[in-house]
Amino acid sequence: MDVLLQVFIKIVVAVTLGFILRKAKVIDSHMQKGLSDILLLAILPFSILSSANYEKTPEVEEGMLVVLAAAMIYYIVTLVVMRLISKKLPYEEKEKRVFVTMVTFANTGFVGFPVVSALYGDQGLLMAVVFNLTYNLFMYTYGIYLLSGKTGSLKNILLNPVNIASVAAIAIFISPFRFSSYVEGPIDLIAAMTVPLSMIIIGSNLAAMPFTKVISDLKSYFISFIRLVVLPGLMLLGMYLAMKGFDITPMAASVAVLMCALPCGSMNVILSEKYDCAPEFAARSTVLSMLLCMGTLPLFVFACEKLL
Repeated sequence: MDVLLQVFIKIVVAVTLGFILRKAKVIDSHMQKGLSDILLLAILPFSILSSANYEKTPEVEEGMLVVLAAAMIYYIVTLVVMRLISKKLPYEEKEKRVFVTMVTFANTGFVGFPVVSALYGDQGLLMAVVFNLTYNLFMYTYGIYLLSGKTGSLKNILLNPVNIASVAAIAIFISPFRFSSYVEGPIDLIAAMTVPLSMIIIGSNLAAMPFTKVISDLKSYFISFIRLVVLPGLMLLGMYLAMKGFDITPMAASVAVLMCALPCGSMNVILSEKYDCAPEFAARSTVLSMLLCMGTLPLFVFACEKLL
């Protein structure tokens, strides 16, 4: 438990620093976008590649398959159920579409990778990479279709730097090839920036949103409740029952749960702005879920440790 406490103290400190820097105008909107681009286009891919240098073991390979199966079931079932629920909600049509994507697609890369890496190291990160590949498959196809009415481009999926690094990392992991110390050192150096930079950006994002509008939006609370409590709770129950009947490692089960316990993905906001699909609603929901996640995510980490 001491290790978990140390991890979350580091996260809170980094988020607070980002919040202060934005309030002090050291970080502005242009700088935040630049930092986000650096993180997504360069640092996260290096972090993913760094995880591939881990020694191959049957446990990790099996864990990756377990997480893949859990992710496929999660996205298919959640998209179908949430689309049906959205049709019954008293929301505007565009808000209904945003509701489905906000609830379904969490911040698996931007927040999930750093958290899983900090908690479970390279083994856990490799499993998270598999979950994120599934996220991208559904987000850039059905997710874009919901928000725009058009199907996503296969080119966007194939040429996404995180996807390229993910496929490369899996290929390297299952091969006998490993980076030499001369290559591993620079990769690890850049990868080490993932957690602090991502948390600083999150803190900056929180500081930029009008607080009263965020905490007064009841629709966003409903989204956050499903995203942060219901879905990870169901995944936790599913993994708990699956471990009774199958040989599933606690780490694989925990990674699957925690990848479902993350705040709404920032890509939802970017795409809703691009396709003019209730972008302010998406932004409020994302920020509120990030705030509430500070309380719910540690609870699920603790639950995974005790139950799985």
